[in-house]
Amino acid sequence: MVTLWSEIPMDILRSVFERLSFVDFHRAKIVCSNWYSCSKQTLPRKNTSPWLILFPEEDGNCALYNPEEARVYKTKRDLSRFRFLANSGKWFLVLDSKFNLYIIDLFSEKNIDLPPLESFKGNKYNLKRVGDKKIKEVRLEIGYTSFVILKAKYLRGLLWVDEKKEEYVVVWYFSDKYKIDYSAFCKNGEDHYHEIPTYFGISDMVLTSYGDSLYILNTSDYIEKLDLSGQEGFKDVSKNEAIFLRFRLPGLPRDFKFTYDAKGSNSIAVTSSGEVLLVMNIFSESTRRRIFFLYKDPGGSIYNKLVEVDSLGNEALLLDLGITVPADGDLGIEPNSIYFTRHDRVRYQKRSCPDICVFNLETKTLRRFPGLSNLKLTDARWFLPS
Repeated sequence: MVTLWSEIPMDILRSVFERLSFVDFHRAKIVCSNWYSCSKQTLPRKNTSPWLILFPEEDGNCALYNPEEARVYKTKRDLSRFRFLANSGKWFLVLDSKFNLYIIDLFSEKNIDLPPLESFKGNKYNLKRVGDKKIKEVRLEIGYTSFVILKAKYLRGLLWVDEKKEEYVVVWYFSDKYKIDYSAFCKNGEDHYHEIPTYFGISDMVLTSYGDSLYILNTSDYIEKLDLSGQEGFKDVSKNEAIFLRFRLPGLPRDFKFTYDAKGSNSIAVTSSGEVLLVMNIFSESTRRRIFFLYKDPGGSIYNKLVEVDSLGNEALLLDLGITVPADGDLGIEPNSIYFTRHDRVRYQKRSCPDICVFNLETKTLRRFPGLSNLKLTDARWFLPS
């Protein structure tokens, strides 16, 4: 007598589920309704280490990489039609070829449709769809005609999802080499996007780990903080003293020597305690050396120089997300480390390639992943699968 997969006794099935890896667990639960029901009654193997989502040049689809296993997983779902903008846990903000935004669950068929971009409500301009693949700016001034076409490759995003509460926050903005003029956000239950004023242009943006605040580092090195926890719109709760001015940066360590081709970029991050950090990232093409420096505002006078932060303690910084997370070497997250993939996550730059690494702040050393060296990647991103 042949036993159907769906007829396997529940206690045996639970025993199997408990032994599966994270990815296999999520694959198994979509086999049939009985297996899905069993997955809900089974506590999966604990997995807290960061994973990578990889985008190879060849097939256009994505793959997953678990550093602990040094193993690459091919995704069952065809995601080649999406461009990935941001992530929160296993949820990703994606854009399809027709300029539509979605939130997708990487390990299932779940999708959350988002309001169309043209639902954006601005004070001086609106957005209008032109055909299937273009968005145009429409100025609200009488008699003004705009010919600005917004390209999909310039769209960037941030995402926060609370799966248990079924809540989310989505932030998007258009970025090119010269400016960022369009930025907006929406939350679950809303049918349009709220405008985020960008008076000076944006260098970096970070959503906090609870999705209630948005930090913006603008091109004048002023950090704005927006409270998104209200029922409608946002509240600007910035403080004048929260300013990062270039001349206030302390000198770099004496033993660090610049090469002629060294390039640097600044970004911001928010720790789990709510402290804002400035992250300086410097890379030399000739020596292939990359180094990071962290700074914080000491408070008090706006003329005080920033103070270098030499340790994150028992936390790790996921720079793709701009937040720190609790670290435990036994669980696969290196404490006092920075997880990095590429430097142009915010501003669009034509010439950029992934440099996947983990930087230890104490030893000032990098760890790269030899298992990825043979893959030709167009992009990569760290994420926490659970």
